[in-house]
Amino acid sequence: MSRYKLGVDIGGTFTDLVVYDQKEGVFHTHKTLTTPHNLAEGVMQCIDKYVKDFDEIEYFVHGTTSGLNAFLERKGARVALLVTEGFRDIYEIGRANRIEMYNIQYSKPAPLLEREHTYEIKERMSFQGEVQTQLDRENVKEIVNELKNGEYDAVAVCFLHSYKNPQHEQDIRDAIEKELEIPVSLSSDIAREWREYERVSTTIINAYIAPIVNKYLNILELEMMEKGFDKDIYIMQSNGGVMTSKVAKQLPLQTLMSGPVGGTIGGVNLTKLTGEKNLICVDMGGTSFDVSMTIDGEPDVTAETIMEGFPILSPMVNIHTVGAGGGSIAYLEGGGLRVGPKSAGSYPGPACYGNGGTKPTVTDANLVLGRIDANNFLGGDLVLDEEAAYQAVKSVADQIGLSVEETAEGICDIANAKMADAIRNLTVKRGIDPREFTIVAFGGAGPMHAVLIADLLDVGKVLIPDTSGTFSAWGMLQTDIRFDTVRNYVTVLNDVKKNEMQSLYNEMEEESITMLNQQHIPTDQIRFQKSVDIRYVGQEYTVNIVNESDDLAELEERFHTTHFDIYGHNNPNGITEIVNIRTTALGDLEKIGITKIDSNSKELIEPDHTREIVWAGSVQKTGVYATTDLTSGNHFEGPAIIEDKNSTIVVPPSFSISVDGNRNIAISKITIKEVELV
Repeated sequence: MSRYKLGVDIGGTFTDLVVYDQKEGVFHTHKTLTTPHNLAEGVMQCIDKYVKDFDEIEYFVHGTTSGLNAFLERKGARVALLVTEGFRDIYEIGRANRIEMYNIQYSKPAPLLEREHTYEIKERMSFQGEVQTQLDRENVKEIVNELKNGEYDAVAVCFLHSYKNPQHEQDIRDAIEKELEIPVSLSSDIAREWREYERVSTTIINAYIAPIVNKYLNILELEMMEKGFDKDIYIMQSNGGVMTSKVAKQLPLQTLMSGPVGGTIGGVNLTKLTGEKNLICVDMGGTSFDVSMTIDGEPDVTAETIMEGFPILSPMVNIHTVGAGGGSIAYLEGGGLRVGPKSAGSYPGPACYGNGGTKPTVTDANLVLGRIDANNFLGGDLVLDEEAAYQAVKSVADQIGLSVEETAEGICDIANAKMADAIRNLTVKRGIDPREFTIVAFGGAGPMHAVLIADLLDVGKVLIPDTSGTFSAWGMLQTDIRFDTVRNYVTVLNDVKKNEMQSLYNEMEEESITMLNQQHIPTDQIRFQKSVDIRYVGQEYTVNIVNESDDLAELEERFHTTHFDIYGHNNPNGITEIVNIRTTALGDLEKIGITKIDSNSKELIEPDHTREIVWAGSVQKTGVYATTDLTSGNHFEGPAIIEDKNSTIVVPPSFSISVDGNRNIAISKITIKEVELV
């Protein structure tokens, strides 16, 4: 009998589990230290905590960091790149623009493969997809033999104009797979749109992480199968949907932001419970701080992004990440105190974990300040060493001539400032005012810092979800199967032939149906969303506009309006053109029924006990509450500490706290008027 639905999210420090027990109608959550030597080991430890009979698991969705870690740490595969003859240097040359225009120390990132691993193939397509030079079969045989001798782990193929006609790429993949058992990534499968360097970069990244992701998923599938689980494992995608592990092996690129995206989708579902449509979602774990947004109740998705200096042409939830987490290490540089991006990780972890770590971290600083209960961390599963934390912070305090408490507050203040800047990068730099949003904080350390960050940004409200410590894993349980397709169609809007455009849409829908059918979604249960990339003639970049009716005049009007909203100007008399058309296919999966519960009651409650905590340089007696004791309608004021099994909520003075009908905690700044009324 199927009983459980599981969501598992791997972080740099902790692996999180959310179990929905359909028999009891309740959620269970658990955290365990991530196992970097074998990520699947931590996943299995989590599941074993609650599930004894794996045959009772109905649905298992997972956010993995295996590909992202390999990419960030430059521990990916040995890749060979195949390009059209005459274009061997396309990856080396890249673009002439500077990503950081005013950074005088900026340098382009070192490529993921050297020029010697790029091979030229005799073939050529025109920009219209017509064959100009046939694929040279003898040349292909020679190159395949060289690949055999090169001991490569993966191959990336990016031919000129293959986005218009992928036949040559498909032919050479067939030739390679006959001789070699290694992953082959085609640009026409990964990024079927123009701009050669960006396509090459995207395809190389897919190939670079493919063997690592495949190996990890094979291990996880085998271990789950040995335990009696015989269904598909679903993997969270960077675009906000899910896919089966079989598809994930073909498109490992879509797993890059697999973990953080779960929190964004959780935020989308939170909008339905709270009515808050515009959210800034902040996920702070042990290693990183991830920021994303929901706008009008939908995730903020971009068709192109840059990671580690490399362009990626693939729909992804727009996430900005900085190295600031509970395990971020504090140190001195140039006489000043610095925090992150280096992290103590899960091992040895912060000094207070007692695993041999001696360097001060953000978690150690919070423990010194009294904001964490050493005996109730992770619900008491991990007892923290207060003396080790104190000595770690003291090692830095002695060097800068401050007290241990002053240094601990300085560590937290610097981390908070970095995280506030991350939010500004995603909002203010794009003309978005963060004060018009509500911050949703989750992750093991997110609720500990969110209110202090909101204060720096003058954001009036912070929302802490009921399952905040494992919220990304919870969000993964609320997703659908998703598959994105794109076709290049460069045409002035007034010259568009609707039958041509519809023919391309039909082609994309057929491709999507095939992909979703493979993932057990019947054709009649597939929903399609169409959109177009439009720009003014002469512009380099585009604006994506949802295409609801195929009315070209309406599309143009919406483009002018959207362009003005984003950039503050438009040109209604300018000539517009379509560059790409896109289709998103969605296959509905059964969700866990969660309904909004209204709360009309209000009850002022007293803390369970008090604790001495440092606030802005002074020690104050602070009320300590437990989430298990809070019920709908409860309210009280800061300073306060609210302890949960998987996280700690820190509320400084001058903030009010209330609990809604779904046990989400809302924290708001007390205004002068509210003080006067009291």
